[in-house]
Amino acid sequence: MALLLVCLGQLTGQDFAWWNAVHDWDGTTPWPNYITLTPAFLGPNALPVPEVRNGRLRSTTMLQLAGEAHFSRGDDTQNAWLDLNLPLFSDRASISLQYVPLEYYRMDIATRDLRAARDFDGRGTASGDIYLGTHIQLLRDHARWPDVLLTFTLRTASGNRLSAARFTDTPGYYFDVSVGKSYVVTERVSLRPHLMLGFYAWQTYRNDYFQNDALLYGVGVDLELDKMIVTTALGGYSGYIGQGDRPLVYRLGVETRRGTRVEYLGRVEWGLRDFPYRSLRLGVGLRLWNEKP
Repeated sequence: MALLLVCLGQLTGQDFAWWNAVHDWDGTTPWPNYITLTPAFLGPNALPVPEVRNGRLRSTTMLQLAGEAHFSRGDDTQNAWLDLNLPLFSDRASISLQYVPLEYYRMDIATRDLRAARDFDGRGTASGDIYLGTHIQLLRDHARWPDVLLTFTLRTASGNRLSAARFTDTPGYYFDVSVGKSYVVTERVSLRPHLMLGFYAWQTYRNDYFQNDALLYGVGVDLELDKMIVTTALGGYSGYIGQGDRPLVYRLGVETRRGTRVEYLGRVEWGLRDFPYRSLRLGVGLRLWNEKP
């Protein structure tokens, strides 16, 4: 048995001899400790900036399905994306589920080594984490005060391919409060400025920081048309470790509101800091019941 273990250990060392040499492995430190669990050093779906919410609860049972493409100098990624929203017993509460069921990635050698990934050819497939959210409408349709929405979201550790620096293989959570109010411009046009503040935390493999804590924030404006909403938003979070954990992104999104079973959606995203990607999302929203939007 001892001989077998020695042989297996030698074989493993030979398989990752290139990684041991590139990162000057000390022979004892577990390899996950070499991977930096921050958005600047991971795939685009590992620690994305959460949605900048507008203070309004989505009241329809909606399944959104989309394809996404992310582009950077050393990592091109395509993935499927889904979001399910389910209203609860009241029109003031709902739950949501977000998931990336399949991701295909291609990294160049420089990016692979920068991230300490153990994926030799830098390409392959992965599946992501599940986000479970609870949304509570605290205030709505007040004459003077804005709408107020409270959200709690749990991120599971279901994502795989930590060895390729695609997902963290650690849990996390965030909560946020968003406020927003619509102002009528014309009979068919209104503007809805909104603001979001919250807290984001996720576990790490570091011995000095077991968890990274971050201030979550966002600001945006919805242009509400007769059958469409155009949203522009700036969002991010600021971790306290300070090593690629302060992403800031700008988003421009469009979503139809025709009241039919099938709606359409699209979004472009630019990483401005600690998120080295430009992203595109195109998809559809399926209204599961005959509900008004």
